[in-house]
Amino acid sequence: MVAEPKTPGPNADDEADNSPAEVADVDHSEPAPEKEGTQSQSSVPLQNAGNPAAVDNYLRKLSRHLSRFYEYPRRARRLGQEGAPVITFEFRRDGSLIGHSLRTESGHPILDEAALAMLENAAPLPSVPEGMSGQTFRYALPVRFSLR
Repeated sequence: MVAEPKTPGPNADDEADNSPAEVADVDHSEPAPEKEGTQSQSSVPLQNAGNPAAVDNYLRKLSRHLSRFYEYPRRARRLGQEGAPVITFEFRRDGSLIGHSLRTESGHPILDEAALAMLENAAPLPSVPEGMSGQTFRYALPVRFSLR
Protein backbone atom coordinates (compact mmCIF):
# COMPACT_ATOMS: atom_id res chain seq x y z
CA MET A 1 0.00 0.00 0.00
CA VAL A 2 1.48 3.32 -1.03
CA ALA A 3 -0.01 6.56 0.22
CA GLU A 4 -1.19 8.90 -2.50
CA PRO A 5 0.19 12.45 -2.37
CA LYS A 6 -2.21 14.74 -0.60
CA THR A 7 -3.58 17.70 -2.49
CA PRO A 8 -4.90 20.74 -0.68
CA GLY A 9 -8.66 20.58 -0.29
CA PRO A 10 -11.30 23.11 0.60
CA ASN A 11 -11.70 21.69 4.13
CA ALA A 12 -8.97 22.90 6.48
CA ASP A 13 -9.79 20.06 8.88
CA ASP A 14 -8.30 17.59 6.38
CA GLU A 15 -4.88 19.22 6.55
CA ALA A 16 -2.17 17.67 8.69
CA ASP A 17 -0.96 19.09 11.96
CA ASN A 18 2.82 18.97 12.08
CA SER A 19 3.31 21.11 15.15
CA PRO A 20 6.61 20.47 16.94
CA ALA A 21 4.83 19.23 20.08
CA GLU A 22 3.42 16.26 18.15
CA VAL A 23 6.72 15.10 16.68
CA ALA A 24 7.48 13.24 19.92
CA ASP A 25 4.64 10.82 19.16
CA VAL A 26 6.83 8.82 16.77
CA ASP A 27 7.71 5.71 18.76
CA HIS A 28 11.17 4.44 17.83
CA SER A 29 12.05 2.96 21.20
CA GLU A 30 10.78 -0.60 20.74
CA PRO A 31 10.78 -1.80 17.15
CA ALA A 32 8.36 -4.55 16.26
CA PRO A 33 9.96 -7.95 15.62
CA GLU A 34 10.73 -8.76 11.99
CA LYS A 35 8.71 -11.45 10.25
CA GLU A 36 10.85 -14.07 8.56
CA GLY A 37 10.82 -14.10 4.79
CA THR A 38 9.14 -10.72 4.34
CA GLN A 39 12.24 -8.86 3.22
CA SER A 40 15.24 -9.46 0.99
CA GLN A 41 17.45 -12.23 2.34
CA SER A 42 20.56 -10.07 1.89
CA SER A 43 19.32 -7.24 4.10
CA VAL A 44 20.40 -7.00 7.68
CA PRO A 45 17.89 -6.27 10.44
CA LEU A 46 18.95 -2.79 11.54
CA GLN A 47 19.03 -3.82 15.21
CA ASN A 48 21.69 -6.46 14.35
CA ALA A 49 23.92 -4.33 12.11
CA GLY A 50 26.95 -4.28 14.37
CA ASN A 51 28.15 -2.69 17.58
CA PRO A 52 25.08 -2.01 19.78
CA ALA A 53 26.35 1.50 20.63
CA ALA A 54 26.72 2.37 16.92
CA VAL A 55 23.28 0.93 16.17
CA ASP A 56 21.70 2.89 19.04
CA ASN A 57 23.40 6.08 17.85
CA TYR A 58 22.11 5.51 14.30
CA LEU A 59 18.59 4.74 15.57
CA ARG A 60 18.58 8.05 17.48
CA LYS A 61 19.68 9.86 14.32
CA LEU A 62 17.02 8.04 12.27
CA SER A 63 14.38 8.84 14.89
CA ARG A 64 15.21 12.56 14.84
CA HIS A 65 15.13 12.57 11.04
CA LEU A 66 11.78 10.77 10.76
CA SER A 67 10.24 12.91 13.51
CA ARG A 68 10.64 15.97 11.30
CA PHE A 69 8.16 14.40 8.87
CA TYR A 70 5.60 13.14 11.39
CA GLU A 71 2.14 14.60 10.91
CA TYR A 72 -1.01 13.68 12.84
CA PRO A 73 -3.85 14.36 10.39
CA ARG A 74 -6.31 16.94 11.70
CA ARG A 75 -9.24 14.96 10.44
CA ALA A 76 -8.10 11.92 12.45
CA ARG A 77 -7.76 14.13 15.54
CA ARG A 78 -11.23 15.58 15.01
CA LEU A 79 -12.66 12.06 14.69
CA GLY A 80 -10.80 10.91 17.82
CA GLN A 81 -8.78 8.33 15.90
CA GLU A 82 -5.76 6.82 17.61
CA GLY A 83 -3.55 3.90 16.68
CA ALA A 84 -0.06 2.59 16.06
CA PRO A 85 0.44 1.29 12.53
CA VAL A 86 3.71 -0.58 11.95
CA ILE A 87 5.60 0.23 8.78
CA THR A 88 8.45 -1.92 7.52
CA PHE A 89 11.09 -0.61 5.22
CA GLU A 90 14.33 -1.59 3.54
CA PHE A 91 17.07 0.86 2.63
CA ARG A 92 20.66 1.07 1.36
CA ARG A 93 23.73 2.40 3.16
CA ASP A 94 23.29 5.76 1.42
CA GLY A 95 19.79 6.08 2.93
CA SER A 96 17.85 5.46 -0.29
CA LEU A 97 14.63 3.50 0.20
CA ILE A 98 14.34 0.15 -1.55
CA GLY A 99 10.82 -0.61 -0.42
CA HIS A 100 8.28 -0.10 2.33
CA SER A 101 4.92 -1.44 3.37
CA LEU A 102 2.34 -1.40 6.08
CA ARG A 103 2.75 -4.49 8.24
CA THR A 104 0.17 -3.78 10.93
CA GLU A 105 -2.80 -1.52 10.38
CA SER A 106 -3.97 0.95 13.00
CA GLY A 107 -7.64 0.38 12.24
CA HIS A 108 -7.87 3.83 10.67
CA PRO A 109 -6.81 4.28 7.02
CA ILE A 110 -6.04 7.97 7.59
CA LEU A 111 -3.42 7.06 10.21
CA ASP A 112 -1.99 4.21 8.13
CA GLU A 113 -1.54 6.56 5.16
CA ALA A 114 0.04 9.23 7.39
CA ALA A 115 2.62 6.72 8.68
CA LEU A 116 3.57 5.65 5.15
CA ALA A 117 3.66 9.27 3.97
CA MET A 118 6.03 10.13 6.82
CA LEU A 119 8.54 7.59 5.56
CA GLU A 120 8.12 8.56 1.90
CA ASN A 121 8.58 12.26 2.69
CA ALA A 122 11.64 11.53 4.85
CA ALA A 123 13.52 9.78 2.03
CA PRO A 124 16.40 9.67 1.68
CA LEU A 125 17.12 8.51 5.21
CA PRO A 126 20.39 9.33 7.00
CA SER A 127 23.31 7.35 5.60
CA VAL A 128 24.54 4.40 7.64
CA PRO A 129 27.95 4.97 9.30
CA GLU A 130 30.96 2.87 8.33
CA GLY A 131 31.03 1.13 11.72
CA MET A 132 27.85 -0.79 10.91
CA SER A 133 27.84 -3.96 8.80
CA GLY A 134 25.65 -4.67 5.79
CA GLN A 135 24.77 -3.11 2.45
CA THR A 136 21.00 -3.03 2.89
CA PHE A 137 19.01 -2.84 6.08
CA ARG A 138 15.44 -3.51 7.15
CA TYR A 139 13.48 -2.14 10.03
CA ALA A 140 9.96 -2.33 11.47
CA LEU A 141 8.74 0.92 12.95
CA PRO A 142 5.59 1.46 15.02
CA VAL A 143 4.27 5.01 14.55
CA ARG A 144 2.10 6.08 17.47
CA PHE A 145 -0.83 8.43 16.95
CA SER A 146 -2.17 9.22 20.40
CA LEU A 147 -4.48 12.00 21.55
CA ARG A 148 -3.45 13.38 24.91
